[in-house]
This record gives sequence, C-alpha cells and structure tokens, in this order.
Amino acid sequence: PPRSTLFPYTTLFRSAHKAPNGTVTFLSTIARDITERKRADEFRRLQSAALNAAPDAIIITDRTGVLEWVNPAFTELTGYTAEEAVGRNPRDLVKSGKHGSAFYKELWETILAGRTWHGEMINRRKDGSLYTEDQAVTPILDASGGITHFVAIKKDITERLQLEAQYRQAQKMESVGQLASGIAH
Repeated sequence: PPRSTLFPYTTLFRSAHKAPNGTVTFLSTIARDITERKRADEFRRLQSAALNAAPDAIIITDRTGVLEWVNPAFTELTGYTAEEAVGRNPRDLVKSGKHGSAFYKELWETILAGRTWHGEMINRRKDGSLYTEDQAVTPILDASGGITHFVAIKKDITERLQLEAQYRQAQKMESVGQLASGIAH
C-alpha cells in the first residue's frame, strides 16, 4: 500500500468497500503513527555515527570485561580489528605487564561499586609496542541500577608524555648550564 507523504504514518491495512454494482463507495484505512519510532531510530543512528567518528578509542564490555564493541579509533590505536577484539577480554589483547595486581584490583573494585575509574595505563599494541593511555571506565546500569556493561574511553598520551619528559630534561640541562656559568664567573 502507498504511504502518505503528508503525514508520518505507515499504512497497516487499506481496503475498498464496493457497492453491489462494483463502484467503490468508500475506503477504509488503518494507520499507525510511527513518528516517535522514526525519531528514535534517527537518534540511534546519530549516536552510532558519533561513537564511530570519535577520535578516542571507545570500547564496550559486558560485566565480566569481554569486549562487545570497539570503535575504529580502538582499531587504529591497538592494531586489532573489531573482529579480532570482540569476544575477547582486553587483558588478552593489550595487557603490557607493567601494572601489578593491586592496580587492576583497585580498578575493578571502583567500577563494580558503580563508580567511574580514571587513570593512566600502559598497554601493548598488536605489534608489541607499548603506549600509555589516559582511560576512563564507566559502568552502564540497567533500569534497576544493576551493572550490565562497562564503557571505556581511551586516549593515547604517549607522545604528550614524551614531550613533557624532553621538556623536563631541557630544563635540567639549562639549570646545570646556569650553575656551571655561575661557578665559572
């Protein structure tokens, strides 16, 4: 059945009622307003596009930490495709071995208590190279307040940390130079 271009309805049922001589006397149509559903679908598409376009890596895990979704920035950061990552635990992919069990215990205690964990973590790319990320892990709650998933947003800060270290080293060298100059005079 044709859809109206004037109204945001979808036609569910349309029938023609005819007189005994075969002429159509009236049409009956049952329609359902789908405006809200269309708006909700468009909003979901917008959310999906935004998550996929985000410059920071974003992952969604189940309550046990198994990856259910990763955005393209995660793939770019780690070298793992979505197909390689989904269904696995991040520790099996990117754990560097640079943090002790107390570090991970504190992270899990925080997020299982329903709070956001924020910190820096050294992880390993697929090629074995290390990187440092600034990460926030937030619980996702169901309608009754129970944790169902976690979302993590990860930003690679390796280059920034290297530049800060170079700057500190340059400041030290400048201080040593000034001290040596002062002693020489």
